[in-house]
Amino acid sequence: MQSSATVAKTATTTWFSTETNTPGSNPPTRYKLTESYPIDPAQPPIQEVIDAVLDMSEPPGGQTTLTLYEHIDPDALADLLDASKDKQSHVEVRFQVDGYLFVVRSTNTILVYEPL
Repeated sequence: MQSSATVAKTATTTWFSTETNTPGSNPPTRYKLTESYPIDPAQPPIQEVIDAVLDMSEPPGGQTTLTLYEHIDPDALADLLDASKDKQSHVEVRFQVDGYLFVVRSTNTILVYEPL
């Protein structure tokens, strides 16, 4: 599988965490931006998301048992992105797969973060 990904500038975040930094607990997970994928407006956005997820989580042998529905509802994601275009507002959907944090933005971008 060829990737149309480009390595983005290094950035870190503690997004997508319900962890709190209380005394005696581990600090929230930090993430580093590792990939940025454009979403081709001519393609269904969910296909671009699937390609990004597979690019980051596909084992070297090429076979995967990944079921996207275990991590996010693809139909709901598509509906959110479509509604965002109709209302001319921006949305950002975050989900995790295999430790990676995927951020899908209605501005036609998919960002992938890996835990530090």
